[in-house]
Amino acid sequence: MSEGSKRLVLLVAALLVGLVGGEVLLRVVPWHPDLVTALRARLLADLHGLHVARPDRPWLYGLRPGTEATVVATRDIRYTINADGFRDRLRARPKPDGAFRVVVLGDSIAFGYGVAAEATFPARLEERLAAATPERHPEVLNLGVSGYNPYNEAMLFADVGVTYQPDLVLQQYCANDLNDPTLHFDASTQLALGAIPDAAYPDPRRRRPPPSFGVRICQRLRACGVLSELVFHSAPGAPSTRDLDAAFQPLDPQGSELAWLRARYAETAALAAARGARFAVVLFPHARHLANVPAPVYGRIVALGRAEGWVMIDLLPAFRHAAASGERVMLDDWHPTPLGHRIAAEAIFHELACHGWLPGVPREACES
Repeated sequence: MSEGSKRLVLLVAALLVGLVGGEVLLRVVPWHPDLVTALRARLLADLHGLHVARPDRPWLYGLRPGTEATVVATRDIRYTINADGFRDRLRARPKPDGAFRVVVLGDSIAFGYGVAAEATFPARLEERLAAATPERHPEVLNLGVSGYNPYNEAMLFADVGVTYQPDLVLQQYCANDLNDPTLHFDASTQLALGAIPDAAYPDPRRRRPPPSFGVRICQRLRACGVLSELVFHSAPGAPSTRDLDAAFQPLDPQGSELAWLRARYAETAALAAARGARFAVVLFPHARHLANVPAPVYGRIVALGRAEGWVMIDLLPAFRHAAASGERVMLDDWHPTPLGHRIAAEAIFHELACHGWLPGVPREACES
């Protein structure tokens, strides 16, 4: 055996010994399963530490109750999660007598990525309602979770949202709601989700292939998982940057994807109606559509919803108007600025007033 071969063998042997030793240590020393997630969140200052896998619940994952974090990309914005697992203040259950309560379902837009909690459109809408009808004690509950799509949202509403006894349910639409959801589920959460049902996929044929044998072995080894988190900044088998970039491209939906979207919204709408609540969809635009380029997806979805009898609040015209005036309404391709959130809240208030859905607010208010 050559000297080079001997060195390679020794290097491989040393690596194996180190991995085995590390694995034994990680299994002997008291271990908290969230240690790596918490460590990575502290070192990299991202949102992963806020998320927790919930394979025992139909909504698959959510926000970890009682945690908080900051993100380098959003500087001094602090994300604080309440004891119920939402970026909101705690809300009473059952609903206080006489209160008018709105529940908002959505993803990182409703959650308020990049803006303070009080600047999100649910918070702004609550302020607007309180100014118009303080005697009704209006509340707008923010149940948004980063990475959610209409499947998670519908399941969360059925399992948790209904317990807040809403009078109105707003489900926020984002252009990546029709993409493969595993590519924008939180990267360090998705590998612990277990079996994801086909109903979570707008097109189940586009599911990512299962992890390879080597990746599955690495997922079972704590030492391998720690190395992957600290060296590659992701859990073993997590999607690549290229995959994630693809997930965040707006999709021109096909018939099957629109049918899936209709089915998910219908689940929420039916359950809301059964509980005596109204239902509406709020469509947020993608930044590329602000310059008056064709945006057929919005027209199709609005038509789809109206055919079902739902109120469809398309924010694209309001955002285009502001952008044409030189206002900065988007932080990035997807997420609104504080001004964008305020514009959204005002447009939602206006639309709901025009439909007569805001008790104590006359329909004439929609003309102002």
